[in-house]
Formats: sequence, C-alpha cells, structure tokens
Amino acid sequence: MTGDRNLQTLLAGMRPVQRGGEYVYVLWPHGRPLAGGIEAAVREAEGLTVVLPRAEADRQGLAYDFVGAWITLEIHSALEAVGLTAAVSKALTDARISCNVLAGFHHDHLLVPVADAPRALEVLAELSAQYSDVPRPELLLRNETPEDRDAILALTAEAFAISPATGLPAEGEPVEVKVLHALFDATEYLPGFSVVAVLDGEIVGHVISTRGWVGEHELLGLGPIGVTPRLQRQGIGSALMKETIARANAAGESGIALLGSPDYYSRFGFVPAASFGVESPEAAWGDHFQLLPLALWPGGVHGTFRYAEPFMLL
Repeated sequence: MTGDRNLQTLLAGMRPVQRGGEYVYVLWPHGRPLAGGIEAAVREAEGLTVVLPRAEADRQGLAYDFVGAWITLEIHSALEAVGLTAAVSKALTDARISCNVLAGFHHDHLLVPVADAPRALEVLAELSAQYSDVPRPELLLRNETPEDRDAILALTAEAFAISPATGLPAEGEPVEVKVLHALFDATEYLPGFSVVAVLDGEIVGHVISTRGWVGEHELLGLGPIGVTPRLQRQGIGSALMKETIARANAAGESGIALLGSPDYYSRFGFVPAASFGVESPEAAWGDHFQLLPLALWPGGVHGTFRYAEPFMLL
C-alpha cells in the first residue's frame, strides 16, 4: 500500500500510540553478534547504535544514558512525504519535550523521555485536532450537580482502577471513590469548585477542590481529579486544571495544594509546597505534595496543611 504524502491528511489522521515498556539507545559492542530484542539499528563510522528494551539492555549489561518511551504515529506516511517530522518536532519542541525520530516503512516512531510521554501524547493529539476536517464536539466545563454524582463516581472508579501510587490494580473500590463520595457531603465542600467536563453530552472528566487550611489560613485542597480512561491524554485533565485555577483566582483564593506527580503538575505552576513553608500532612509525600500560590498569596504562611475531614479519615 502506498503511503500518504499530503501533510494535512497525515497530521489530521495520525493516531499516536505508546508502546509498553521503556527503550534505550546503546552502542553495540564491536564484534559481538547481534542478539534478539533489538528494535532498530543505525550503523555509523563510529559503530553500531541499537534501540532495545531497557530490560534487555540491563540483562546484557549494556550501558545507556537516555531512557525513552516509544510512541508510534499510526498513519501510513510515504517516505517521500515532506513536513510531517518537522511539524511533530516543532510541536514537541514548543512543549519543551525532546524527541528522537525513527522512520519505518509504514510509520514514524518517536522516542521521548519517559517522564514526558503523557504530555507528548497530549501535544500530538492537539496537533492532529488542528488539522482535522471532522468537527469535534466542544468540551463543556460546568459546575457539578447532585444528578451528576453517580456518573462522576463511576468515572472516578474507572479512572483509578489502576492505582497511581502503586501502578497496580486497585483492590475493590478505589480509595478515591470513597473520598469523593464523602466530600460531596462534607462541610468543606465548595460547590463552585466541583467541575465536570462534558463531551457530546457525556461526563468525561471531573475535578474537585475543597476547603483546606494551614493553621487558620484558608487554602484549597485539590483532588481527586479524573478523566475517563479512553479519553486520557487528550487535554481534558489540563482543561479542568486551568478552569480550577481561573475560578480560584476569580474567587480570591490564595493558593491550591495537591498531592500528585511533580512532572505533570509543574506545567501549571505547582512547586513543592515546602518551598513556601507549607508542610505535607505526611512527610513521606515529599515533593509530591505541591502548592500553587495564586495572585493573592500573602506570604508568611507556615505550617502543616490540613485537608478536608474525609481525607483525614483514610
């Protein structure tokens, strides 16, 4: 089958998919017979470079520096196609994500730093959407209502079926569902900070922020935030975060605290809370407990953050 050469068609139709596992670049030892597990190879004057799974490199005792996630653009591009690599590279560069490109006969493949893979998938999906001729439903962000709660709890159960803390399947009902159910009835519940994302009439995301404190100073405690798994890494979580931050500033809140990945939340301006004198409820959380100081952050706030009561009952 002949590959497509039209850049707009390629960008509109590309579907980025991440392979499982982690991959590394290795300079293959001179004279050693090639082994199984090699995914790509390039011969240079200085030697043979191979790409293979990290586990295989470790098994063979091979040295490496870069550890990447492998993303395949599932669109059949002709080798003569002009502009696809440049467009993809520019989009990732603008997002400050490094990228190594491998062109196969049927597809283009990208190796990006493992920590940047979720954001890279979002960036690529956004790039594709810019060139799509197919109208996409508009994402609606609105206040949650009591009638939404069954759908929100079901979405949260699906989103946290794999524990973000352990990477393993949750045993029974995810703890995030139990906390969220209790937050809806808690005195610390703030109606204007329980926001759903609706796409084509379906609730596909939700974020909640409830009242928290450092001493007597009021802050927001964000979480849980969830997106239906089939639509993750499509920008819905980012939209919910940006909406929360905008609402918090408009309401005169001074800061937002949360527990989560520094690699993900730093893009919204979150920093380790301890750098602002706000200590984590659990010392083991370390830099994963983060704070976003807002426009009215007063300074001089010191102490341990206290979440809404349902969090403290875990």
